[in-house]
Amino acid sequence: MKKKLLMAAMILSATALFSFKLADEHLTGYIGDAKCGASDMGSPAARAACVKKCIKGGADAVLIVGDKVYKIANQKDVTKFAGKNVTVDGTVNNDTITVTKITEDKTAKS
Repeated sequence: MKKKLLMAAMILSATALFSFKLADEHLTGYIGDAKCGASDMGSPAARAACVKKCIKGGADAVLIVGDKVYKIANQKDVTKFAGKNVTVDGTVNNDTITVTKITEDKTAKS
């Protein structure tokens, strides 16, 4: 009897775990680097140059939305947007986003 109850509990737990849906998000921010994070780098041109240099040097790209810094699971998909303002669709899990779509946001001021 205990084995059957334990098995049923495990099946229910596994079902609940796999049915848990991670949050799909639509975020607007910019692609920065993990070394500098959301620190102020001055002008957008200076920021872009710094971010590109840091990513080329091995720092991970991150998505910065206000004061929130998201790690990016799929780095290769975003590195060409280094330092640029972007709109990102993706799945967020804690502080990491898996990007499904990224576009440059040319309407943003900084």
